[in-house]
Amino acid sequence: MTILISIIVLSVLVMFHEFGHFIVAKLSGARVNEFSIGFGPRLFKKKYGETEYSFRALLFGGYVALEGEDEKSNDPRAIVNKPWPVRLAVFAAGPLMNILLAFLLLFIVFFNIGSPIPQVKSVMEGYPAEKAGILPRDKIVMVNNTKINTWEELEKAISSNGERVLTIEIQRGNRILQKQVKPIFDKNASKVMIGIVPDYERSISLAFKTAINQTIYFSKLIILFFVMLVTGKVSVNDIMGPVGIVQAVGTVAKTGVINLLAFSALISVNLGIFNLLPLPALDGGRILFVLAEAVRGKALPPEKEGYIHYLGFLLLIALLIFITYRDILRIF
Repeated sequence: MTILISIIVLSVLVMFHEFGHFIVAKLSGARVNEFSIGFGPRLFKKKYGETEYSFRALLFGGYVALEGEDEKSNDPRAIVNKPWPVRLAVFAAGPLMNILLAFLLLFIVFFNIGSPIPQVKSVMEGYPAEKAGILPRDKIVMVNNTKINTWEELEKAISSNGERVLTIEIQRGNRILQKQVKPIFDKNASKVMIGIVPDYERSISLAFKTAINQTIYFSKLIILFFVMLVTGKVSVNDIMGPVGIVQAVGTVAKTGVINLLAFSALISVNLGIFNLLPLPALDGGRILFVLAEAVRGKALPPEKEGYIHYLGFLLLIALLIFITYRDILRIF
């Protein structure tokens, strides 16, 4: 059952990604020859108009086959014959759709569980907040003379201050009190804390704002990971492949639908950011060629660009096989 759930999750993420390319291509008048979920042998196909829709055996991927994508074409609707801003929009649409999907999933999550607000639900025993006399139901209104409106602003104010003493203003009933609190670094949480647990509030506007903030947070984490990968601070062994993702999705699925939605949002952002990397065969690689054309005023011959993307695709497949092999060794 967990494998089925994992396949469904990955298929939906891929479908949204490819739908981004597909819908922008259609809206721009580009010819789409095929919309496929998965790679390998076809399990199902149906042609509507000029486009063939197919479902293939290997679900860990998918593609939209555009006329003239990797070769010359005399068709005026071929993507190669479209202006560079149109091509840029088509290639960027897939990753951006994944980021949009992540936001939608997180909106559902926070609308259901509520969003954290800068009001104390409970105080952690032995932590600075307890020692300073902060109590449950206290509302934090200001930190170091900076007004606090959201839980994210409070977390940022605490983390940016380090372990220096904070001047925290709280509202307790009708009274405004001032507390001096010295944060500590919590090794388990790997961050500076004062030791409070937030209250949660449910509303559409708050869920919207929190979903945006969490999507941005996920994006920053993933970009940081790739930067660390390039600089050698993490290795390829730290990358999780399809087998590892299936296992992780299955594990998270056992903890409930909300956690599964949140984890799916993280994977969706990951997929979007990864595809924006300026590497051949990825959307980011194609975007790089389009931008180079815009700067140079001249495009690389489609066959040469297609050859570069083909080589990039082979390298990605080799990397995928290696990562899958590592996943299997780690799991079994």
